Amino acid sequence: MYDSLNKYEKIVFSFLAVFLVLFYAGSAVWIPAATEYHRGVYVLITYILVLMIYKSKHPVFRVFDYLLMVIAAVTVIYWIANFEAITYRAGAETEIDQMVAIFGVLLGIEIARRAVGTVFVIIGVVLLLYGV
Repeated sequence: MYDSLNKYEKIVFSFLAVFLVLFYAGSAVWIPAATEYHRGVYVLITYILVLMIYKSKHPVFRVFDYLLMVIAAVTVIYWIANFEAITYRAGAETEIDQMVAIFGVLLGIEIARRAVGTVFVIIGVVLLLYGV
């Protein structure tokens, strides 16, 4: 799968993978990062790496993969930037909180579909609908 990436994608993939390792190693050894950074960095980089490795079958839809990477970045950065406010207003979310959450959940479902297959996505959607 890594071999199917082009030269620039391999550079970005390797950089992100090494950054993820160094971020968590540095956070464990020297300066612990705040909760929102731990979760946000993990989700963002993992989503981008999964979208790079499990890319769309048709080359035209590869643009859609990059759009999903941008959506992942926007949702995670919004969550990191507003973590404290979101925590304090739990149960009283704003419309933008809800929109970002919807995009985040749909993106998570797509990431799961690509990485683990349709069966787990169906189970997750059923449980999500049960919880609503």
